[in-house]
Amino acid sequence: MILHTVNSSPLSTFALHDCLKQIADNDILLLINDAVIATSATIEQKATLLKLHESKRLFVLQDDLEARGLMANVGQIIDYPAFVDLTIQCKSQLAW
Repeated sequence: MILHTVNSSPLSTFALHDCLKQIADNDILLLINDAVIATSATIEQKATLLKLHESKRLFVLQDDLEARGLMANVGQIIDYPAFVDLTIQCKSQLAW
């Protein structure tokens, strides 16, 4: 199981798009920094994010949402201790 972390906005890079093409059925996605915009913006990957949300494999860092004044429509909101727990739970991490 891989923890994929995406940190750039889906409105300015293809990082989220590329990540979602590579993510496996048991991998986890964590949106951090400007990538949290994906939880509230209208983007082409919205359906894929919703599927990850429904399978409880999509996480969003709370501090980054708050820093941007956003509310997430999908994903489980987590804090930094939960982020650490995810890194421990997964065999490896891949940053996008």
